[in-house]
Amino acid sequence: MPQIVIPIIAQAGLSTFATLGIAVASIAATAFVTSLFAPKAPKPDASERTIKVPTPPRIWILGKRRSFGAQMLFVNTSESETVDVWAFCEGPVHAVTKVYLNDDPVTVTNGVVQKLSDGSYDDGRVLVGWNLGALIETAHAPVVERVTDWTANHRGDGIVSGYMIKRGVKSKNFLDVYPQGDNVSMSLAIEGRACHDPRNPASDPADPSTWAYTENAALHLLWYFMAYRGFDYGEKIAPRIQMWIDAANDCDTPVPLKAGGFEPKYRSAVMFTADNEPKDIEAQIRQNFDGWTGRDEDGCVVVHSGVVYTPTVSIGPDDIVDWELQDFVEAENTLNEIIVRHISEAHDFNMVEPTPWRDDADIALRGEVSTTNDYQVPSHTQARRLAKRMMARANAFQRGTIKLVFSARAAMAERYINLRIAEAGEVFFDGVVEIIGGERDYETGGVVLEYVSVDGNFDAWNPATEDGEPAPLTTKAYVSPTETPTITTATAELDATGTGARVRIIVEGYDRDDITWFARWRSTTDAAWNEQEYTDIDPGAAALLVTSVVPTEIAVDVAVAYSTGDGRTSEWSPTVTVSTSTAGLAPGPNTAFTATGGVGEATGSWSNSASSNFGHSELWAGPTTNFADASQLGADYTGPRNTTEAFTQSLAAGTHYLWTVAFNAAGTASSRTGPVEVTVT
Repeated sequence: MPQIVIPIIAQAGLSTFATLGIAVASIAATAFVTSLFAPKAPKPDASERTIKVPTPPRIWILGKRRSFGAQMLFVNTSESETVDVWAFCEGPVHAVTKVYLNDDPVTVTNGVVQKLSDGSYDDGRVLVGWNLGALIETAHAPVVERVTDWTANHRGDGIVSGYMIKRGVKSKNFLDVYPQGDNVSMSLAIEGRACHDPRNPASDPADPSTWAYTENAALHLLWYFMAYRGFDYGEKIAPRIQMWIDAANDCDTPVPLKAGGFEPKYRSAVMFTADNEPKDIEAQIRQNFDGWTGRDEDGCVVVHSGVVYTPTVSIGPDDIVDWELQDFVEAENTLNEIIVRHISEAHDFNMVEPTPWRDDADIALRGEVSTTNDYQVPSHTQARRLAKRMMARANAFQRGTIKLVFSARAAMAERYINLRIAEAGEVFFDGVVEIIGGERDYETGGVVLEYVSVDGNFDAWNPATEDGEPAPLTTKAYVSPTETPTITTATAELDATGTGARVRIIVEGYDRDDITWFARWRSTTDAAWNEQEYTDIDPGAAALLVTSVVPTEIAVDVAVAYSTGDGRTSEWSPTVTVSTSTAGLAPGPNTAFTATGGVGEATGSWSNSASSNFGHSELWAGPTTNFADASQLGADYTGPRNTTEAFTQSLAAGTHYLWTVAFNAAGTASSRTGPVEVTVT
């Protein structure tokens, strides 16, 4: 049959060979080389939100990922507590490295969440705990203690689970402790499954207890075949174990970074669910190290990592039954930008976009021809290195298919081969190619392979120019915590009946309209506080708070706090102690003070303090509203308590400000009443 050179378009799997008259069976049934362009595993919901469904999917984690999990229990207790229990993933796993409440990473000490900078989760109100999903687990004791129907038999064997207990708080403090209300979910950053490492003599493929946690992408794929798919290790993997060792070693190869230091070449951070297609799971893990898998003539699993090696198999005209070659890539299929996304621990394990991988010269010439690819890897430089290989493969100028005779089946186990296509003395291709897909040809006993030419720059990497920049970090804008107020003065005075006292508190104010003040007092010998709310105090440099009636002849502790319009409440101020001994107690202030200016004088009246320890009253006048500028007018007014005092006082022409002050017999002054403005002519 003469050779046929026709254009084909690179796509997932093999192109149709109908033009060549070659009968091709279904790839799904007979493919032995897994296409490098296969679909990727979708991100499971558990990596993004809490799941509340009757039967949640089973989740596996390889490497380090953040998982929200599925809710197993939510209950309110009689002690005003809420109890949540979640299942996060299949266990056992290596470790939990970080705990999140909603999107806030929190510190947990002895099972207690520590307060955040904005005051959230204050006062030890939130308790959390988790287990690592051992095959025989232990029930969460704090849950068993609080929930009658949750017993020691609720162990969660083989499941990574965790609990959160939120304790009740006073309503005025609720939004301070729980700023997002009762809608608080817990998620965990998890170092996932242990994997067999054939490089470690202590690692027994038949004994998972000897395996170790790793981020090595090739070992993750080995775990997938061994533990998840259940391939027979002795028959399907061990005969080709050196290939797995070579791939794992390549993944651990240190790669220099622009910022300094090194990172392993190929790490993986994969999360998948049991309802993902096996081929998609395999493709996602393999993508993380630009891996290649296939089956050799004995049915063993063969593997190659993302590194070009010198081929050991050569295919020439004597091995080729039919062939197809394309010497170009259509412009619309030539990529010049790959927008990459990867898992970033610095971004709380979200998928983020670093600098795209671009061919700026081609973009300037043709405009962007772009695609987006998600890599479940923990490094932006690794994602860009993988994107470079992806673009080189997609844009390879020479590509095609070859149908081989039975004796050339050794090519099935190879990622790279030497290929020579020649006919009638003319050489159409001679070089190294990468096998990107294939299947057996049951008509001839041979194979059909899909290939692309290999870019000589495939493995080159210059970190200074090619690392790019990571996704920018953003700092969460926490609401600024409220300031703790300070009491300026606190003095006691008798109330109007003379049988009790009140405490007059002057506190540093806040010039905003949404402040609600609180004061509390107690005898220094008591444990319980008496609390009072002041809802309508004007904003200003200071606020005056007068307590309800307190007993006399005792020492009283007082403190103040405030809340803002968005529901945040300040800490209580430092306590101030005030004596209510009547010997030095100020009387209540005078009341009903009025004054009128006249010719050369001012007249008026007030009602003397009703306090039982009232001694006398004084009248003061000054040129400003500042009492420090005032002086006493006339002599003391000594009328009985709770009676009207009238006055007439000579004053110079002009504007004056008058005050009246009550005193006890010891000369202790009440708070001032006034000023009242008068104009004298």
